[in-house]
Amino acid sequence: MINIYTTGRLLAVSVGTIAFTITGINAAQAAKFTSINIFGDSLSDPGNAFKASGGLFPPAPYYQGRFSNGPVWTDYLANDLGLNPIPYMDTNGIPSAKGVNYAFGGATSGKENIAYLFDPKLAGLPGVQTQVGAFIQPLLQQGKTADPNSLYVLWAGGNDYTYASSKDTQGVVNNLSWAINNLYNIGARNFLISNLPDLSQTPLGSSGALVPSGDLQKTVQEHNTLLNQEITNLNQSLFNSNIALFDVNNVFEDVINKPDQYGLTNVTEQCFSKTSVAIFLCSNPDEYLFWDDLHPTTKGHKLIADAAYATIQQEFKSTPEPSTILALTGIGLGFLLLNKNKKVA
Repeated sequence: MINIYTTGRLLAVSVGTIAFTITGINAAQAAKFTSINIFGDSLSDPGNAFKASGGLFPPAPYYQGRFSNGPVWTDYLANDLGLNPIPYMDTNGIPSAKGVNYAFGGATSGKENIAYLFDPKLAGLPGVQTQVGAFIQPLLQQGKTADPNSLYVLWAGGNDYTYASSKDTQGVVNNLSWAINNLYNIGARNFLISNLPDLSQTPLGSSGALVPSGDLQKTVQEHNTLLNQEITNLNQSLFNSNIALFDVNNVFEDVINKPDQYGLTNVTEQCFSKTSVAIFLCSNPDEYLFWDDLHPTTKGHKLIADAAYATIQQEFKSTPEPSTILALTGIGLGFLLLNKNKKVA
C-alpha cells in the first residue's frame, strides 16, 4: 500500500531541499549592480582630461584620451560587469542612470589636480573631492539620493605621493574616508576602494626623480596600512554598507615577481617615452607592464581589472530573491496540505 501522505511529505522535503539549493546557488553569485560610478586619477580616466584640454592631454600616441596604449582597467571592469558608465565630460554635469566615470588625469585625493604641472592651461581640473562633489550636488539640488544598488569605485593617492611629493599619509586616507562618508550619506552602499601599488617600482619611482625611491616605498606602505584600518572602521560604523578593499598592491607584486606567468617580459622599463626631439616606442607593448614611466600598458590594466573583478565576486554576494524562496516554499507546503492523510490501496 502506497501512502500518499508519506510520498507527499517526501516530495515536500525534496522541493524544500531544492529551494535551499537554489538559494545557496544565488547567494554564491556575485551581486548584480545597476550601474557603476568611478572616482580617481589618470589610472581610471576614460578621456575626461583629454576632452577638458581640447584633445591636448594626454597627446598621441596615447589611446583615445586614456593614459595608456588601450583601454584602462575601469573600461575592462565595467564591461565585465555588463555596465557602461558615461565619461563625466559627456554628461553636461547631469548624473546618469548608467553611472558616470568622474576620474580625471592629475587628480589628487583632495581637491587639487596636478595636471597644471605639465601645462599651465590645465589648471582647474578636479581632484577626487571635487569629483565627489560633482556627483552629490545635482542629487541634493533635485532632492534625490544615490542609487544604493550601484557600485562606487575609488582609487587615488598616487599623485599625492609622487608629483605633489606629499608624505601626509593620514591626510590622504582622510580624504578617501571623506569621499566614502559623503557618498554613503547621499545613499551609496557598495564601495570598491583600491590601495596603492609600490610606486617605487614604477619607472618614475625607481628613478628617484621626484621622491627618493626608499621614501616613496615607505610612504605607500604606510598609506596601505592606514587605508586598510580605515576601511575596517568604516565597515563597522556605516550601517548596511559593503566597503571592499581591492588589494592592487598584491596584484603588482605578484606580476613583478612572476612576470612569465602573466605573459610579460619587461616589468621594470617603460614601453613609451618622449623627449623634445624624439619618440621611443617598444615593438611589443603587450609584453610590458608599464606604458610610460607611471602608467600600465593596456595589458597591465587588463590584469588589474581581472583581479578587481575577482575581488567583487568574492566580496559582493547577491541576496536570494524573496519571491523565489516564497514560491518554492509554497510548493513544498502545498504538497503537505494536499496530500495529508490521503491513502490508496
